[in-house]
Amino acid sequence: MGRKSISHIRKPEILRHTYKVVEEEGFMGMTIGKIANRMGVNSGLLIHYFKSKEGLIMEMVDYLFKISMETYHEELEKFTTPQARFQGLMRILFSTSGKGPQRDAVFWSCYAMGFRNPEIRERIQDMQKKFIAFGVKEIASWEDAGLVTVKDKEKAAANILALSEGFGILRNSLKDLHSLEEIAGSMRQCALEALGAAKSGTSSADRISVQ
Repeated sequence: MGRKSISHIRKPEILRHTYKVVEEEGFMGMTIGKIANRMGVNSGLLIHYFKSKEGLIMEMVDYLFKISMETYHEELEKFTTPQARFQGLMRILFSTSGKGPQRDAVFWSCYAMGFRNPEIRERIQDMQKKFIAFGVKEIASWEDAGLVTVKDKEKAAANILALSEGFGILRNSLKDLHSLEEIAGSMRQCALEALGAAKSGTSSADRISVQ
């Protein structure tokens, strides 16, 4: 069976295969050649799109954001009311199952490279801004439904992002599931407090319960 021509491959396909290679061998073990072999194409075809391994890694940051957001939206579409969507997102962000939006070894390996590579760090910072913008939009919809009252939505979204990212690291490193469940509950409570939905005497708090 012959190798594919460039007309039959696109960036998303390359990135999907790159993800699998990184998942198995890490970024250190990932090479253009290994991805090309996995796809059944010549290395030169991949270089046509990405120029170098470094260029491919840059694109991976954007790809990780894309598949993460696709998973968020797919999960949130299951909920038919603002309250259910609110509760659902709080569960997703602090789920101990590891089956939610992408926060796996590939994501954290890419994230770690940002500490040494300014270009990757800039891409990651842009990704985080997009996550915060998503949070601001969600918070505004919850506020419209009378579930929360948040003066500084961007700050609240950033706080929740920090909590969920921190929990993501713990979820991938802490083996004690009971302790992880307790931490998840504490972080959910902190997220509710950031949204003003966990204050005693607040009517919205009586309607919000996230287990």
